[in-house]
Amino acid sequence: MESEKRMTMKRIPETDLNVSEYCLGTMYFGTKVGKSTSFRLLDIFAGMGGNFLDSANKYASWVPGFSGGESETVIGQWLKTRNRTDFIVTSKVGFPYGDIPRSLKAGIIISECEKSLERLGCDYIDIYFAHAQDRDTPAEESMEAFYRLVKAGKVRYIGASNHDIAGLSEADAAAEKYGYRRFIVLQQRYSILQPYMGADFGTQTVLTPEQYGYCRSKDITMMAYSPLLGGIYEHDTPEIPIQYDSLHNRKILTIIREYAKETAYGASQLVLSGISRYHGIIPVVAASSEVHLIESLTPADDCTVKEMMEKIGNTDRFGTKY
Repeated sequence: MESEKRMTMKRIPETDLNVSEYCLGTMYFGTKVGKSTSFRLLDIFAGMGGNFLDSANKYASWVPGFSGGESETVIGQWLKTRNRTDFIVTSKVGFPYGDIPRSLKAGIIISECEKSLERLGCDYIDIYFAHAQDRDTPAEESMEAFYRLVKAGKVRYIGASNHDIAGLSEADAAAEKYGYRRFIVLQQRYSILQPYMGADFGTQTVLTPEQYGYCRSKDITMMAYSPLLGGIYEHDTPEIPIQYDSLHNRKILTIIREYAKETAYGASQLVLSGISRYHGIIPVVAASSEVHLIESLTPADDCTVKEMMEKIGNTDRFGTKY
């Protein structure tokens, strides 16, 4: 089944990176998901044509008994069994963990990159993300630090996550002014269901129509974390997160679940394919079981996805058709 349908590839603009249409989220690898299971999930992902791996320095420091860096360590051990150049590996810096503060100061960016490289067992990181916005550090300082890492060959490209429009604009302006590398990817919280305006997600930032338009105008590739909202699309009686609980979203959920029953695909497959093909966004897909991962990563056919998106009136999410 792993080889029946393989993911397609897409080029990230202004780079030489060809990435799979889905990215594998590895947040709990090495913690909640043990090493052997993590290896098997990575094998399945690669076997289905996946090459895009998402991690961060702090994954998963909040799990009791762990301190962060476990995900990177597992990925590094697995990569030793593979050709490193076949995979696009990411990591992130910015959020706090252990004695590391929330910060994008130059010293933090550079020292945390060195730690990530050591855990990954790699000479370079393909995309290094500013994981959280730091309003106390000038954008010029942060972007200069990222550029130093690029010049040193330790980072190929940089991205942003959990940034608002102001933060993206300031970083872009600094990069243009001083000739630094700019962010080529934005990774935000996103799904087909949309939260109510002003919904509180703590430290997480939802992709907004304004950010979507900004990224489209700047050729910034968008990625979506939590695209399946904890599996609510599959549940018959889902516990909808309060930020998404509305009559409109409940109607969409019902349509998606009922349509999935009429097809050969699961609701999660349809949602992920819709986000990828109709919204032009790369979903970060996480799984803790082989069956779940294989199902999620098996793309639905275009006609089925198109029909579902038309049923929920969602082929034109932010005013741009694909």
